Amino acid sequence: FGLVAVSRHPDRHDDVAVRIVRKWDPPPGGAIDYSEPEATIRDLCSRYDVVEVAYDPYQLHDFATRLGREVPVWFKKFPQGTQRLTADKTLYDLIRDRRISHDGNPDLRQHIANANAKLEKDQDSKLRIVKKTQNRKIDLAVASSMACWECLRLLL
Repeated sequence: FGLVAVSRHPDRHDDVAVRIVRKWDPPPGGAIDYSEPEATIRDLCSRYDVVEVAYDPYQLHDFATRLGREVPVWFKKFPQGTQRLTADKTLYDLIRDRRISHDGNPDLRQHIANANAKLEKDQDSKLRIVKKTQNRKIDLAVASSMACWECLRLLL
C-alpha cells in the first residue's frame, strides 16, 4: 500500500513536486493493517493544507468513507479505468519532460523502476503503468500517477 503527496513545484508552477512518500508492506502471508495508513493520513491532514485525497475505491471504500467523516478533506474516488490511463500518461510525460521533482526516495525509485508503460491500442494519449514482472511492486508509481493528475487537474 502506498501514499504519495504532491504539490505544484514552488518555482515552476506547471511542474509537480513530490513532497511525501510512504509505503506499507503486508506481513508475510498476511494483510496490511490499515490503521497505520489511516493515522498517517490524519496526521498529514492536521499538519498540512491537504486539499484532496485520491484513492482507488477497490478495497478502500470503507477506509475512505471513515476518514472522510473524520478529516475535513475531500476524498475522491479514482477508479482504475479510463481516467487512470490518462493519469499514467501524464506521469510518463512529467518524467520524460523533467517536470517532476522528488528527493530520491528509494522506495519511489524502486517502484518506478519496477514499472513498464503499456500503450493502449490505437491510443497514443493513453498508457497504463504495469508491473515488469508479477512479483514487483508498483504501488507508489500508481499513487504518483493519481496524485500528479489530481494536482494538475485542480489547478492548485
